[in-house]
Amino acid sequence: MKMNEIIRRYRKERKLTQEQVASYLGVTAPAVNKWESGISCPDVSLLAPLARVLGIDVNTLLSFREEMTDLEISRAVEEISREALTGSYRAAFERGRELIRQYPECDKLTLNLALVLNMYLSMEPKEEQEPYEKQLRAWLETIACCGDRELAGMALISLCRQDMDQGRYEQAHRLLDQIPPQGVDKRLMEINLYHAQDMDEEAYRLCETMIYQNANNLIASLSKICQLLCDGQDYDMAQRYAELARAVAEQFDLGAYIAGSAQLQVEAARKNKEGFLKLLKEMAGGINMEEIQQSPLFRHIPFKKQTEGNGIKSILKKALEEDEEIEFVRHEPAFQEILKQLEESESSLHRLSHK
Repeated sequence: MKMNEIIRRYRKERKLTQEQVASYLGVTAPAVNKWESGISCPDVSLLAPLARVLGIDVNTLLSFREEMTDLEISRAVEEISREALTGSYRAAFERGRELIRQYPECDKLTLNLALVLNMYLSMEPKEEQEPYEKQLRAWLETIACCGDRELAGMALISLCRQDMDQGRYEQAHRLLDQIPPQGVDKRLMEINLYHAQDMDEEAYRLCETMIYQNANNLIASLSKICQLLCDGQDYDMAQRYAELARAVAEQFDLGAYIAGSAQLQVEAARKNKEGFLKLLKEMAGGINMEEIQQSPLFRHIPFKKQTEGNGIKSILKKALEEDEEIEFVRHEPAFQEILKQLEESESSLHRLSHK
């Protein structure tokens, strides 16, 4: 807590007005207002009298026992780690507990000490671990409820792992649901949890889903860079990214349509009629989910029905009809033939949906 917040908090707790505090200290009410707003700080000579007016000590006023710098935390954790590794775990634990007592509001210190002491506790004989486990868990549970989402997430992950290791799977699931989405992919923890419960089908499904999504996201990123390079007329580098996108799609069995999407941008930017039409024909014929569904990489994913591919064909047809960048091929017979094939697929889907 910052000094301005401390002054405001304890003044209100003692039911004092800013004018009353100013009167006690021989300053103006606007000066007290500036202290509480964080615009300025009290003069050093006023710290002790101000603390007495607020009913606290100077250490509390200055947050001396609340926060440590990152460097101080790092050094303290390093020293306690060294003690736990080369000396006595009990001495290291007691030293850590004393630091937490001195700085009870320093959540980062509490978390780091709990994590490092947990790590070294696992090296101790099993029968000697129990006296420490309860306190270490209590520290982690405290941080799991703190206002810092990143620290809370780290504490929840540690608690979740503990419960998984000890077979408390239902409790681990509840903790997993509380982990904030930012900064950590909870699905990795969920996979471990499924495997620990011998639910390998679910673990496979989640792993494969992550691979499928990440591969598609990677290709989308490569295609976006390819587009930026084409706009800047750096076609050689764009070609390199297009080849990378194709390689990823082929390695992960994502089909001809996705494999050629980045390259199609390059052909369009270069106004290469022959290359564009050849690739477009290949892509239009490769719009289906069958290749992906039959891939051994994704055999545990419950894909939707084949009609998804027809939906993509409708989107592609509309884009080809409206995209001004492909005017250079719009009147080519081969282009018109591709549009006709896409339209027939769309009509077929429409008939199926009304049966």
